[in-house]
Amino acid sequence: MVTRKTSLRQQKMAHTLPRRDCLKAMGLLLLGSQASGAPAVDWKAKAKKNLKLGILSQVYAGLPLEEAAKRIRADGFTGVVTDYAFADVRFDPLAPDWDMAKKITGAFDRQGVKIVGIAGYHNVVEPDAAKRRRGEARMEAFIVNWKRLGCPNISTETGTRNPESEWLISPENATEEAYVLCRAALEKLARLAEKTGAVVSVEPYWQNVIDSIDRAERLFREVNSPSLRLVMDPCNFFRKEDLLRMQPMLEEMFKRLGDQIVLAHAKDVKTSVDGTDLPAAGKGVLDYPLYLRLLAQLDREVYLSVEHVGLADVARARDYVLSQFERI
Repeated sequence: MVTRKTSLRQQKMAHTLPRRDCLKAMGLLLLGSQASGAPAVDWKAKAKKNLKLGILSQVYAGLPLEEAAKRIRADGFTGVVTDYAFADVRFDPLAPDWDMAKKITGAFDRQGVKIVGIAGYHNVVEPDAAKRRRGEARMEAFIVNWKRLGCPNISTETGTRNPESEWLISPENATEEAYVLCRAALEKLARLAEKTGAVVSVEPYWQNVIDSIDRAERLFREVNSPSLRLVMDPCNFFRKEDLLRMQPMLEEMFKRLGDQIVLAHAKDVKTSVDGTDLPAAGKGVLDYPLYLRLLAQLDREVYLSVEHVGLADVARARDYVLSQFERI
């Protein structure tokens, strides 16, 4: 509402300003008076509405399929990121048995658990060419056949030139040559995904080629595909020295990469002798209230997948994450 005090102020301005400037000033006053009365957004409520809990099926891989699906639902998860491997049923995309795939998707469907991600993880810059081709073929099989597998979102890491492990750092990772190789591999997968309606979601990590906000933003800009998106795992971005500036860095991640997010992870981060460790949620220093608020501010449904837990720790990690919603 425009008050009498505001009205008199506008009249006074009309005598001292040109008409065009006066009208502009009156408009700003009106906007200001309206904005001041706007209700604050309840981000806690937004988070509880839009953020859904999921978990990696690998946590339950030692169980028979039906038991695993029931256990996932009983543990309070409505989403699962799966690699289609259980104690009694296994699906290999390179030697597909579609009856096995149907059993897996059917078991989750009967429990009301949505497949929200396919774990297609492979080292896209693997130094061993034969291993790299096999990983690429596996990703391509998931991308082409996603409709039979229950989910269009296929996730992968961005890889490392380290010949010993796909998760360990290499001096080559920071080179332009490694970046170009990584971009080419992911662009090839994204172009295939465009044809099938799938999405390739990448998970950056400071020990891999896409190791920073800068490189992630550059990758999305240069590939420029609706089929290349992001798995948001903030813990992966933090080097040891970054933990001292966690809050501004979290905000920067979402400012620059938020539009790309199709899935989020829930784990934790803490310092270690070699850099950082990535334990289960609640065992590190991640600012969960801020992380959850930033996810809520995306204002759309996002699955938050709990990881880096064993079966015995699922309930504790889940309850910790849920408790952080109350601190938003």
